[in-house]
Amino acid sequence: MKSKIPLFPLNLVMFPEAKYPLHIFEERYKRMIMRCIEHNEEFGLISKIDFEIANIGCRVKVVKTLQTYENGSMDILIQGGARFKVLSTEMHPEGYLEAEVIPFDDAISPSMDDLMFQKVLDKFTFLLDKTEINLDKSFWENLDQTDFKSFKLAEKSGLNLKQQQNILNYQSEHERINYLLEHYEKVQKYLDANEALRDIIAGDGYVNEF
Repeated sequence: MKSKIPLFPLNLVMFPEAKYPLHIFEERYKRMIMRCIEHNEEFGLISKIDFEIANIGCRVKVVKTLQTYENGSMDILIQGGARFKVLSTEMHPEGYLEAEVIPFDDAISPSMDDLMFQKVLDKFTFLLDKTEINLDKSFWENLDQTDFKSFKLAEKSGLNLKQQQNILNYQSEHERINYLLEHYEKVQKYLDANEALRDIIAGDGYVNEF
């Protein structure tokens, strides 16, 4: 079913169920966010990579206002919901984009082969061990509880924006897990030479403890 939602293009890929802090400072987006908070509505977060806006994004909701400032700027915590596909966009009178969207769900059940998931999980934990990164207990609890484990793993896998968008675009857990497995295998080959990898993974920014 088609619907219209306000759109927030960012250099960020938002995954379903993920939580992420944002600092809102532009006047048009302050008004947009305040309207969403007041009416308990979602907005669409969509990635902007190399000045190009993707056509697959994620609905998000403000789950907490972390701080407000005298100039109206605010720090908020958002959480990802369902994915959507953009059909068309237009400019809202207040200066931000609105999009006509349709749902973008998985084409098949999110279930996957247990052996394949265990293999990708082993690769993931190996990567963490090699980079000496200890993820919070809440990350592992969230991973255990979610049906979409690929999105949770992707939050802390050192993926660049284009790779994260590829994950978001796939319409099955099998495809996403396979993509991550190939990524981990490539990382493992070059891990010793990539000293910056630890900072990339540790700084992905997604929040688990709220």
